Amino acid sequence: MTARNPFIITGYHSPELFCDREAETRALISNAENGVNTTLASIRRMGKTGLILHTMRKLSESNSRICIYADVYAAQNLQEFTNKIGSAIINAFPEKNPAGKRFMHLLKSLRPVITYDAISGQPQISFTFTSLQQYEKSLETLLGFLNSQNRPVLLAIDEFQQITRFPEKNMEALLRSQLQTLRNVNLIFSGSSQHLLSEMFTEANRPFFASTHFLYLKEIERNIYFGFIREMFGKNHISIQDGALDYILDFSRLHTFYTQSICNRLFARRIANITSEIAHEICRQLIREHEQIFFQYRNLLTPIQWNMMKAVAKEGKVYQPNSKGFIEKHKIGIPANIQRAIESLLNKEMIYKGNDERGTFYSVYDLFLSRWMEFLD
Repeated sequence: MTARNPFIITGYHSPELFCDREAETRALISNAENGVNTTLASIRRMGKTGLILHTMRKLSESNSRICIYADVYAAQNLQEFTNKIGSAIINAFPEKNPAGKRFMHLLKSLRPVITYDAISGQPQISFTFTSLQQYEKSLETLLGFLNSQNRPVLLAIDEFQQITRFPEKNMEALLRSQLQTLRNVNLIFSGSSQHLLSEMFTEANRPFFASTHFLYLKEIERNIYFGFIREMFGKNHISIQDGALDYILDFSRLHTFYTQSICNRLFARRIANITSEIAHEICRQLIREHEQIFFQYRNLLTPIQWNMMKAVAKEGKVYQPNSKGFIEKHKIGIPANIQRAIESLLNKEMIYKGNDERGTFYSVYDLFLSRWMEFLD
């Protein structure tokens, strides 16, 4: 029987395959137990969703909270947002238990369409009303149901920043007014657009200002990840040289998804002893597999956007994109054009804005793309 690959690249599987995040898990649990809402921000694929599900598993095991996870990334308006929340609730309350029966009775008054996902088999709720007010009222009813439970509820709304893109006006004010009345529900607002989330929760003129504890998810500490990778390989009788481990962590910049992807591919090779040369080969292979997609980006971007992204990739992090030194080194253009290119690349989520001890910086979002662009002329 082939051993299970311990390097997970999609979803959350078990505590045994989950690396670290102990401090962040404790913070989320403490906030939930003490009635504090949390804003959890990170760049994409850093392990944010896994952390939420890991935390919820621990809380569910202790039976102290009812935990509900809703991913609203695909929602484009209030209707779809309400559908996502309703679907998350129906999946958290099986119809056979008393709370599930109460929820199904409640749904009858809202008259949704209930379908079942062809792959997972899980029920999906869809409301089809004619007025915005009906969706507002339905959302209020769904949240009221959570508030009426005999145990505290933890509701995580992933990619919460999507509401800023909805066509309906005053979405932040609407949701703030509904959520702030909940006394039995604590919330995790999470998302991968850090600048949007930060603006929502830190700007004084926004409805959600200062309403949560802000938690930013950074890279896992190098020595911890080093030990975790070695342990996972060792449990499956595979040795990995220190040089190979160092190369993997340097190449992936400790970004969870890319580190996991490299290790997943190495494990799949079932090589008894992983050397630096083998790690190099796997990384080159992963880049080559994505190359055709990377070439297509050139057709989707203007020349200055492409050159700007290439310059950012070559630098890794760019702190002063309008500086004379950066402009002359990469021969990009005038500062005004550079600023427009940056804003466009941010909107397209080709680059992201981050912060570290040196200040604000820009980096290419897709690390494999960034590594590929480093070697372009």
